Amino acid sequence: MRVLIVSGNSANFYTFDDVVRGLHAYGHDVRLILRDTKKETIPDDALQHVMRDIPGLIIEPIERRRLLRKFTQYLREVLNFAHILNSEETRKWDANKWLRFFPPFLQYILSMPVIRKRLKNQQYQKKLRVLEQTLPIVPSVRRHIQKHSPDVLIVMPLINPDSIDVEYLRAAQQLHIPVLYSMPSWDNISTKGTFHGEPDYGIVWSESLAVDLSKNHNFSREKIFISGAPRFDHLIDHADKRFISRSEFCHAVGLDENKEYILYVGSTFLVTNDFTVNRDETVLLLDLADAMAKDARTKDVNIMVRSHPTNQVFIERMQANPRPNVTVFPSKGEIPDTEEKRAKFHNSIFHCLAVVGVNTTAFLEASALDKPCITLHTPEFGETQQLPHFHHLVDADFLEVANGVNDVVPLVSSIKNGADSHREQRRKFVRDFLRPCGKPAVNAYVEILEDIVDLSRSTQNAKRNGPV
Repeated sequence: MRVLIVSGNSANFYTFDDVVRGLHAYGHDVRLILRDTKKETIPDDALQHVMRDIPGLIIEPIERRRLLRKFTQYLREVLNFAHILNSEETRKWDANKWLRFFPPFLQYILSMPVIRKRLKNQQYQKKLRVLEQTLPIVPSVRRHIQKHSPDVLIVMPLINPDSIDVEYLRAAQQLHIPVLYSMPSWDNISTKGTFHGEPDYGIVWSESLAVDLSKNHNFSREKIFISGAPRFDHLIDHADKRFISRSEFCHAVGLDENKEYILYVGSTFLVTNDFTVNRDETVLLLDLADAMAKDARTKDVNIMVRSHPTNQVFIERMQANPRPNVTVFPSKGEIPDTEEKRAKFHNSIFHCLAVVGVNTTAFLEASALDKPCITLHTPEFGETQQLPHFHHLVDADFLEVANGVNDVVPLVSSIKNGADSHREQRRKFVRDFLRPCGKPAVNAYVEILEDIVDLSRSTQNAKRNGPV
């Protein structure tokens, strides 16, 4: 089976690295077409490692539309923006964020109430969609796909801003090659734009995400398959191979091994929808450090801080305002995209009392390693907890909720004394959201692909042979 994976964002390769390795391990011919979006804050270490580990892996740059490029880009962004406005009450954060993807004159126009009202009109959206669907297939993209002659094409993220991978979706379908949408992360389906074409199939992690995909994007439920979360298999299977002793880990990090610690995981720099106000998460963390230091129940509990890699300012401000009970590790934010970096992150979770944050993917990773999670809610930072994807965690009811930094103290004290009131909910969340098939998600994913290709081949053979 030849699998062609197209991604409009190479910086997110780490999110499907395990799928690529799994397909190769099964003996399939996997090839990559990537848009080079390497960022200083998110290096391509995972990509470099897979090239080293799979010699001869074919990786080629993505082809782009030349004719009407800007017109196409902004038309699709307007459709993305209109899709977000359909749920503006719950997506104010996304609506304001999306304006960043337009030039100033379009930002001004799209900010007008009368224009926003027009964009919410379903008939107007349909007219824009008809216009978008008349855009011609890109010949170079079609030739690029034909060159590889894949049995199936996996395309992602599709619904991000400036998703040039859409061109491969449309060209592959014109060539009668089955196209499968694959979600990079748990927030993509409900916090991004929308589809500019209809993939033949979709693979998501869980039933609740399948519901989101069907409801938010009119994706036929019958064409959605559930695999579990391939990128978190390594947390559920054989994670203990990465663990080192607590003494060794604390020594490496610079923590007192005789004291417990909580792991605070920082957010991205986008913590509110008001970009004119600087919401500094450092203030929240310093208040937490002071509250814990002053309370007899938690004065001997340290805080390890792990920042988001896109929020380097957070680290700089923490270093400029040191607290004796706070340690920043690693010294620069990083994505756990290699074995070495995974080991650092997993040990950080494994040896802590609990993971604390606002709204972070680390809650998923902590749940996989069976650690209590505390979400910190404040008026200043609570907006990201109102984003649509956060409901998956709320509905699972495995998070401890602290309404302000002072509420964290009794929760940490209780956990320190052995309490874990959400243990069963947390374990159920892992079973339902990360590992619903009862097997490694990579295995389930590959088996789904094999079934899709088998069905496609049978259908094509039937068409060629005609009625008996």
